[in-house]
Amino acid sequence: MKKTDDLVSITVKNKRTLSKLGEIEVLLTSKVKKQLETEKTKKGENLLSLFKRGMALRGFKHLIEKIREKEPGKKIVFTHKQTKITPQEIRINYDDYKKHAGKNFFAFYREVGLESAASYLSTYFPKTFNFNRTEISASRLRNIEKNLSQVLSQVSKKKKNKKVLIDQTSKVITELSHKKRLLKQEISDLEKLRKTSNLFFFQSKIDELSKRLLKKYPETKGDRSWQKWIYENNWLFGTNYQLPIEKQKINISGIMPDYLFPTMDGFLDILEIKLPTKDIIVQDPNHNGSYVWSSDTNKAIGQVVTYLSEIELYQLHLKHEIKKNYQLELNLIKPRAFILIGKKNDWNEEQHSALRKLNYSLHGIKVISYSDLLQLGKEIIENYTKKHDVN
Repeated sequence: MKKTDDLVSITVKNKRTLSKLGEIEVLLTSKVKKQLETEKTKKGENLLSLFKRGMALRGFKHLIEKIREKEPGKKIVFTHKQTKITPQEIRINYDDYKKHAGKNFFAFYREVGLESAASYLSTYFPKTFNFNRTEISASRLRNIEKNLSQVLSQVSKKKKNKKVLIDQTSKVITELSHKKRLLKQEISDLEKLRKTSNLFFFQSKIDELSKRLLKKYPETKGDRSWQKWIYENNWLFGTNYQLPIEKQKINISGIMPDYLFPTMDGFLDILEIKLPTKDIIVQDPNHNGSYVWSSDTNKAIGQVVTYLSEIELYQLHLKHEIKKNYQLELNLIKPRAFILIGKKNDWNEEQHSALRKLNYSLHGIKVISYSDLLQLGKEIIENYTKKHDVN
């Protein structure tokens, strides 16, 4: 070993594996040499001894071959510093190359091993193990994919290959066209399934509402309350709402409902929920054939009027809080309010007409019944079915 500055000259020779290359002279930095002297194999031999026989690095022989092929006059230096090329030398980071070569060799040997095993087994058990020698391994296929343009260029240089390429390309195009048609059909089927699923969801909620109206549930308390159910199914009002805004999450001191409902077009609605068992209107005892709001409806209207007044009073502050906490830019001018109360299953024409007139007298407030809500839901399903052609 001859020491030159911080580099140590090493002669690598192995008649069995490196016979064609002869003796190979490489340079090691003192740190790399020390690392090789320190690291030992399971049998106790240090790696420097293996290195001198060309056995410490996977792919060492091939690395030397490639360098000699392109840069025969350059010295080869193994270092811990960056891999680079200079006019006089090629410096290889020892640890980096070892890791890179080891990873690639493992993948290569695994595929070769699997191929050999498959070939052997198919020779003796052809019925059980089918081995096609024309199959391309996964690693080779990846290499072809990475260098497809170069592969095509090289293959097409031979005249006999051009016809094969044209025939294979035509076949692939035909198969892709067929797959494209199948894919379009699959997409169409999936879209139909999605629409059917939406329809099923809507119908299930309508059925659920019908069943709920036959039982008794609390107005606001608990997970099965009317307020909670209606808030979760507010699509029944025929309006697309964004996520509701919770009063407790915005810093507002006015009298507000527990939830505000922002519409998709940037406005605001209020939903005031009362029980379906409450009266909506009652006969006016002082005027025969005339109707007035029931006490429960009157109370709800009073609450909503207060809410609307407070929203108008604090609209700038409320708008700021909503934007800060929900990142929504809403228009709070003249919000709408819906009051849901009572049923009108057995109403006569006079009562229907009376409710219409009483609603007309309100401004920005509409009183609707659970019967109306059920009918609205059915109409939504009917329109959805027609629009999306769901059978």
